[in-house]
Amino acid sequence: MESRWDKNRDKLKTLLEKNNLDALILTGKENITYATGIRDPTEVLILSNKCQDYLLTSTLDYFRMLNRAPKDILLKAFYRPGEKGTEPPISKSDLIEGGLLDAIKNISSQCGNKISADLAWSNYAIGKYLSDEIKVQDVSNDIAKLREIKDDWEVESIIASIDASEKALRQALDILDSNPTENDVEGVFYSSLMSQGAWGEAFPTIVGFYENTALPHYNPGNIRLQKPGPVLIDFGANMKGYLSDMTRSLWYGEGGKDYKKLIEIVAEAQSNAIDLIKPGVEAWEPDKAARLVFDRENITRYFNHGLGHGVGVEIHEAPYLRPNSKDILEPGMIVTVEPGIYYPGLYGVRIEDMVYVTKNKARLITKFSRILF
Repeated sequence: MESRWDKNRDKLKTLLEKNNLDALILTGKENITYATGIRDPTEVLILSNKCQDYLLTSTLDYFRMLNRAPKDILLKAFYRPGEKGTEPPISKSDLIEGGLLDAIKNISSQCGNKISADLAWSNYAIGKYLSDEIKVQDVSNDIAKLREIKDDWEVESIIASIDASEKALRQALDILDSNPTENDVEGVFYSSLMSQGAWGEAFPTIVGFYENTALPHYNPGNIRLQKPGPVLIDFGANMKGYLSDMTRSLWYGEGGKDYKKLIEIVAEAQSNAIDLIKPGVEAWEPDKAARLVFDRENITRYFNHGLGHGVGVEIHEAPYLRPNSKDILEPGMIVTVEPGIYYPGLYGVRIEDMVYVTKNKARLITKFSRILF
């Protein structure tokens, strides 16, 4: 019986037929996870309709990959021979002498001459080798486009990730009355995710108090919540390969009238943007809808990033909702909608939710209340 991950692998193989190619070399961990369901895979996956699929790994990771790789993928370990008696305890049939680049050339050449790769995900050394020596065709854009559209099971996986992160957020918010540090709040969030069986955070959780809420990409520190003020938490879970991404902003304690008003303005901008999301819409249009709300308040210059992005096995993937985006929204896409206003040295507000593009409209798949007073 075909597994869910095998369906993704089959999708990737359609690119071979479409482009008249013999093999596809995947170097990006996210793409290998997408094709196999392996957590933290190493090093390179080679897919082909003309020969066996291969996963190339180091001798260090051979046995870990052996336990996790689909059984119909042949696992090969590359190694550099040393003195006699130092050979790894691995069957000779699974060993390839040389380094990773030697292994890539050895295996890919067995599948044909028309080779492709995901060069956008390759590091410099591998990418240069693939381009100069093997002369691969870059199919990165095709892969990104393929991953934009989620099957029903992928949507369910992302919703499971959302559920885990929202449960963890509730537990993190519960400790605000104990005068925690930003690090304390992140620690509670992370601990909750792991107890739920997550692979970890979708990205390093952002927890900011006071003026730190005005920093869109902030690293939590030892600032302690000791007086009334703003709190921003940007969070997500990696639930068995699929990710989630949300943000909530709130005022802790007494007062905060102006901040709460700003939350309402940002929520209005988000709602207007979500109302525009449906198949056929150009991805710049929801972004513009949010900016029109900020234009009315004369605060658009404090919105310094795009409205949102796709989410799947990567936290940022196509499509991108931002000014001048040429992406067209299609059924099956999942995107974030995250308008924010940031006053440097004072405070910031961001509200971020995830939206599933159905056949007719946008379906909000995050459940946590957007306004927390």
